Amino acid sequence: MKRRSLPREILRTVTSLAKGLGVTFNNFWRKKVTLQYPEERWDLPKGYRGMPALPIDPKTEKTRCISCGACARVCPEQIIKLEFEVGEDKKRKLTEFTIDMSRCMFCGLCAEACPTDALVMSDVYELSSTTRDQMVMDLDDLNKAGGRWPEEPAEEKPEDEATDEQKPESGGVA
Repeated sequence: MKRRSLPREILRTVTSLAKGLGVTFNNFWRKKVTLQYPEERWDLPKGYRGMPALPIDPKTEKTRCISCGACARVCPEQIIKLEFEVGEDKKRKLTEFTIDMSRCMFCGLCAEACPTDALVMSDVYELSSTTRDQMVMDLDDLNKAGGRWPEEPAEEKPEDEATDEQKPESGGVA
């Protein structure tokens, strides 16, 4: 085993300490990247896939879901359950819609399969809970998470100015 002299060890310690303090001093003047969560929220990128949600249509004050079941069939985890009743006008009316978020992969296949764009991937990312039962979202929870679809403008936009896809205004889960 090599023995180092005491003055050499002292010099090495002082050098290491100076380098460490230099790094600290340089980072002290940099821009802060910390958010004061929950008061401040992240700006989510376009196309972010949070939990699936059912936004409310402002014209009808109901969801756009026609109870076709395409979302339930395409879900790889088979976590979407929906129930409906057939009205006098022979149209399906959605009565129950549940998603078990504890098993969701956030793949977005359910939103892609929806023919009426009733099911969307919201920007809700706060899904912590204390029990698994709280992770089963029903129709009311999904409506809150989806918010409302934006009002459609009275005049039509030319095709060059049209947006790719409208996203509903999110309401968040309480």
